[in-house]
Amino acid sequence: MSSPPDLDRGGNPVTGVFTDSIAAVATAPGVGAIAVVRISGPQALQIAARLSGRPAGRFTPRRATLAPVLSAAGERVDEALYTYFAAPASYTGEDVVEISCHGGIATVREVLQAALSAGARSAGPGEFTRRAFLNGKLDLAQAEAVNQLIRARTRTQLIAARHTLSGALSRRLEEIWEHLTAISAAIEASIDFPEDVDEPDRTELAAALDRLYQSVEQVLELARRGRLLSQGVRLAIVGRPNVGKSSLLNLLAGRPRAIVSDIPGTTRDFLEETVEIGGLPVLAIDTAGIRETGDPVEQEGTRRALEALEHADIGLVVLDATQGVAEGDLEVLQAAGERAVTVWNKMDLVAVVPDAGELTANAVSISALTGQGLEDLQQAILSRLGAGAGYFEEALSASAHQVSLLEQAGQALAGAVASVQSPHALDLAAVQIQTARSRIGELLGKDVTESLLDAIFGAFCIGK
Repeated sequence: MSSPPDLDRGGNPVTGVFTDSIAAVATAPGVGAIAVVRISGPQALQIAARLSGRPAGRFTPRRATLAPVLSAAGERVDEALYTYFAAPASYTGEDVVEISCHGGIATVREVLQAALSAGARSAGPGEFTRRAFLNGKLDLAQAEAVNQLIRARTRTQLIAARHTLSGALSRRLEEIWEHLTAISAAIEASIDFPEDVDEPDRTELAAALDRLYQSVEQVLELARRGRLLSQGVRLAIVGRPNVGKSSLLNLLAGRPRAIVSDIPGTTRDFLEETVEIGGLPVLAIDTAGIRETGDPVEQEGTRRALEALEHADIGLVVLDATQGVAEGDLEVLQAAGERAVTVWNKMDLVAVVPDAGELTANAVSISALTGQGLEDLQQAILSRLGAGAGYFEEALSASAHQVSLLEQAGQALAGAVASVQSPHALDLAAVQIQTARSRIGELLGKDVTESLLDAIFGAFCIGK
């Protein structure tokens, strides 16, 4: 990719590292009142001129212009609003034209095809944001946050993505990277020129590295919280037949999602519903009642229930408060293990909470029928995940790749602290510090490969 020779309307070189222009539909697929076709690249303005039949000079930056959209054959495809963003003051840092056309499926397809015929090529997934990164409009941490922002399903996810996109993660990482760069330079100089440069004071060096380690660990914790937000959790609702599992799913979902019946064994297979608890997406799974039976269909239901529990982050073990701990409950509690959140259901039918000793000491009392105890149950679920009040307030949206890099940086810094405190030469510490610096730099996009960029931006939608 070489710098393009194209000039903008003022005769200045076009900002960017790409010589071609790309186009894609920037709005979600389907029928809508308005759709947006985005064009980015050094020829974006010329493509808009060809599409509209208007001179390029008619388009004023950041002002909408009403003009037709013409096909390659000169046929009028639509009447649209063209908005021109001159480089470098655009999302990608290149000349960008956004065409707001009517949102019918056929219309959008024809407008995009007209743009491609006029000189653009079809954009790949995340290519607009990739260009924004390569043109210096975003660092890599912010670029990845764009994808998290697009995919946010809850308000808490949205806030975490905005937090990262605003530079909250980047600023912390940049500060750590700069300190590591300075420390690395000082150590390397003392190793390469021992006669001219004194070795840094080891006590001070160890303290400085430990502070950086603590900073990385703090960022890592916030990134893990953001990762938990992005992934969500799996919650299996398990128990004997007719303890109110389906009613509990309906209560969590806020609507009648599952069939409820007094007949034991009504649920034969599992049923899934995504709910929000404390801003966290939770995939709640209603399972078949677990019991010994000769019915092969119920046996398969029990097997699937236990399998769902095995793969769940939390097992919501439902007990019937009108019966106390009955035969079969112990098996379910044992299968859930440390992931269990025990629930006494049907509390609207009893006067006191059953006493089953240590087995149910931390059980939550609810009525899935009346909604009694719902908030307590939600808090118990969050507490089991270690996510108490305010847990996600400073969360930083992060991908699995970003969390892994932070973990590697932290491990390298911990090793560097130990190496500096040892009586050995600083060579190993120098390598460990450079490893930590490299991982932080990779997070910021200071030193990345094409394959890494392909992996990151390949997860984006086309048009962003």
